[in-house]
Amino acid sequence: MTKTQPSNQDERRSAIMQAAFTLFGQVGYTKATMKDIAAKAGVAQGLIGYHFSTKETLLVEVVREWMINQGMKAAFAKLDLHLSPAELLQQGLRHVVEFRKENPEWFTLLISLWTESVNNEKLAKELLELYKEMKSGIIEIIDRMELQLNQSEKENFAALIQAVFDGLMLQAPVPLSPEPLSYEQVSQGIGWMLDGIRSAAQEKGE
Repeated sequence: MTKTQPSNQDERRSAIMQAAFTLFGQVGYTKATMKDIAAKAGVAQGLIGYHFSTKETLLVEVVREWMINQGMKAAFAKLDLHLSPAELLQQGLRHVVEFRKENPEWFTLLISLWTESVNNEKLAKELLELYKEMKSGIIEIIDRMELQLNQSEKENFAALIQAVFDGLMLQAPVPLSPEPLSYEQVSQGIGWMLDGIRSAAQEKGE
């Protein structure tokens, strides 16, 4: 009996996170109540407090799960390390675009975190940490691209890649767009940045 408890707890925690992801994504963070989340997850409301303590913590953990674990880490796991550096980046981009299409709730969820963090220092710090984790992952890919960039420049490039994704998502909310994030748009935008980096490197070498 004792051996099955951790598994049951993990399943309940996962059910809570899945329910929160769906409701936060469908109706937004403010309108989604802990009672509604518990009902959708099929657990007692008190169990949410046991696992996550507050609604804020639940929001952060849900965003972390979908942004880092199911987003970035899943993308890395699918990368073919035998590809050229440029092809590696393209493969990573395609994964992000497909993830965005397959998880329409992600847009509302991320908007909720951005909005709530404006007047909430704790959430603002958590959001900053999430973006730092994401940036570190992007830099890992940049490191394989053999670009003539120092560490500061790599961090700036990674931040620009993040900005491309965020900006295109904001321009194409799911309810109004059949193509919430276009692979062609992202690929072209980042391609321009790469061309600029290579051009600057050539000028330095002259």
